[in-house]
Amino acid sequence: MTVSMAESGNANTLEWTRPDQVMQLHRMKLKKRALQARINKTNIDKNDVQHIDTNLDRFNSSNSALRPVSQKRKNPFAINESCKKQKDITPTGLEISNDNTLFELLNIDVQQKKQTTDSSTDKSLSFANVLSKLESINQTPDAHISKGSKHIPIDWTLKTKMRFMSLKPFPWNGKLKTSEEASGTTGFVRCLNIGEKETTLDTSPNARFHQCCLIWQHPSLPWLELFPRSAGKVSTNLASNTAIANNSCIKDALYREWCDSFRSLFHLLRARQCPYFYMCANTFTVLFRAAGICGLSEIHALLTPTTRGFRQSLRQEEIEYSMPLRKDSKRRSDPADFDSNTVDTTSHAETADRRQEGDEDEEDEDEMQDAWLESLGIDNSEIRKINHSQARMTLEKESEIDNLKQSLVFVKGVETQALFNFLINCKSAIAVTGALAGVPPTLLAPTAFHGATLKPLKVRENVVRVDNDKYFSLELNGPLLPHVLPSLCYLMKSSQLEQYSASCAQLTSTIPFSVAKHGTGQANFTKGEDCNATKVPLNVFGQENLSDCGFNEELLSHFCSSDPARIEILESFKFFNGLYTWS
Repeated sequence: MTVSMAESGNANTLEWTRPDQVMQLHRMKLKKRALQARINKTNIDKNDVQHIDTNLDRFNSSNSALRPVSQKRKNPFAINESCKKQKDITPTGLEISNDNTLFELLNIDVQQKKQTTDSSTDKSLSFANVLSKLESINQTPDAHISKGSKHIPIDWTLKTKMRFMSLKPFPWNGKLKTSEEASGTTGFVRCLNIGEKETTLDTSPNARFHQCCLIWQHPSLPWLELFPRSAGKVSTNLASNTAIANNSCIKDALYREWCDSFRSLFHLLRARQCPYFYMCANTFTVLFRAAGICGLSEIHALLTPTTRGFRQSLRQEEIEYSMPLRKDSKRRSDPADFDSNTVDTTSHAETADRRQEGDEDEEDEDEMQDAWLESLGIDNSEIRKINHSQARMTLEKESEIDNLKQSLVFVKGVETQALFNFLINCKSAIAVTGALAGVPPTLLAPTAFHGATLKPLKVRENVVRVDNDKYFSLELNGPLLPHVLPSLCYLMKSSQLEQYSASCAQLTSTIPFSVAKHGTGQANFTKGEDCNATKVPLNVFGQENLSDCGFNEELLSHFCSSDPARIEILESFKFFNGLYTWS
């Protein structure tokens, strides 16, 4: 009984055909038909080709394990070696059929494929050529569509830290030789371009890099961190400043020295021998810019952030100003800002007359309103309460923009001189209590002035690994003025550094300087070609008049540009293929 069952089992096994044998026979039939068609030089019927392609797709998708791929373990459904050799012989009809299917999926014209196939065998649109062409198509538009620019934009925001990353090492390092440090310091102090002009100084990349990492600062107290002027940064130094806070003689001496330095720096700005400088107080920051910078023909200044009380003090000193970032331009309680968009384009005499007329109109309107309320039988006490509540609501509305970017104040021309006189006597510019009590505001400038201290930026280099890639990192700490970044980018470009990226840490309170662009409002830059045509000679004159400010020609032309697109807030940027892209 057992033997008969075994025999029957063997008989069933002999009658059973394995799947790989069925597929082998089917493939042999297909290949024989294709080979016969090639021998007879006849074209395979289109329906047969589609049938073959469909069968192949179905069998390839359902039996992907049959592909001749090297595997670690033995596949029970793998075909033998003879089938592997036969599979390498691909019929022409099958190749065309598979290419047609690929082009239909990729929405590529088949006629274009046929023309390319007939032209030459080297340009045949096979799978490899199609994929390579798609990669080239995908890569080519990126270089043209990117918003890259050949010039790095100017960012008037003060920065506290900056880091450069590059796959290749930087052409300089933090270890300076004696000649390199001396030449870099001499070039910065004397405003010499040691990289282009022939001098006896050291022109190595280290010397030029050291020249870009120097600034002038006043006052300089080694035991106090005077930039940034933040209470959180200097709270730990509260005990070290007790000598200044408790000694009036020291405070008076510091104030006198600061006044001399501030006056010297402002005179350099008026003489156009200093392009710009910053005054950093505890509660606000002022940016003074010389005539010609940003294409403006007059000296001007921007101040942020401000409060209603500070603006009231400016009005009491009869300092005319505008607020370019303020959305609503008319405020009844702020007669100096009744038209922030036009106050810069009118003369000061006309502006004063309009202010007087506005005040008279407001007084007449108030009297008419009071008379109308009296005619309704309302008591004078109730009228005073109404006026008081209305004035309080107006003041509260005015205080909504306090310490915001909309509170930025812009002055120019003779009003800048009035602002200087106001700041040099401003008691609120010097803190009475806190870690910096009695310490005058910090002055930062790219050129030397009376009482200034030459301060170097802190430079640190290291190697960073990101996703198994080695990057060279260069980090700068300290007060980074707007000219430092373009100078470093120009130095890297001249050193033939092809690709790098950078990120910046900004002083948030100074961001409105870049948001305000040139400070005159966007209306002045949207008037068309006539406006641009009139500013071209101003740029030329401004560039010539600022030829002794310490900047080279390329950097000076960049800062004298009247194009508002040249001013951007830079948090990070990349340099690749000679173009800058930023965000």
